[in-house]
Amino acid sequence: MFNQLEQPQSGETIAIIKTNHGEMRARLFPEIVGECATNFIELAKQGKYDGAPFHRIISGFMIQGGDFNRKNGTGGYAAKGPGSTIADKYDSRLSHMRGALSWAKTMMPHSIGSQFFIVHGDDVHFLDHPENGGPAEGYSVFGQLFSGFEVLDEIAGVRTDRNDRPYEDVTIESVTIETVA
Repeated sequence: MFNQLEQPQSGETIAIIKTNHGEMRARLFPEIVGECATNFIELAKQGKYDGAPFHRIISGFMIQGGDFNRKNGTGGYAAKGPGSTIADKYDSRLSHMRGALSWAKTMMPHSIGSQFFIVHGDDVHFLDHPENGGPAEGYSVFGQLFSGFEVLDEIAGVRTDRNDRPYEDVTIESVTIETVA
């Protein structure tokens, strides 16, 4: 039986997210959500996240980053190249809970690019795809932190302005993809 909160198992894909506040590690779920996970994996392998900021931070809710070209929350694109996006993918085994990695997007279907968020709050299930919901209702979970929650807490606790932008840069230094031995 699959459990989103389990430690990574042999053969699973993980992401090591190094930031200027420390390191977070996440299980990724390509076997469950396909392209929603492989898009992140490919962007990481292309080095797109290196130097990208967490540009939107709301303590108790989430930290958002991944805009590698404009670095302000208005840019980025999918791993297929400039201007590309991917579709939402939902699975009832994956839910928005503390440490979940999920795609930011517009309210339109097929609008996922490179921006993602890591859930900081505990009561955010309203982000999940509703049963019998439309094609773009809810957000697509593609990973789950298993290590580095103290880094998530530290980042979520930085001072932000009224637009939820941090006063001091919070930067993704690198994202490394590995397979668990």
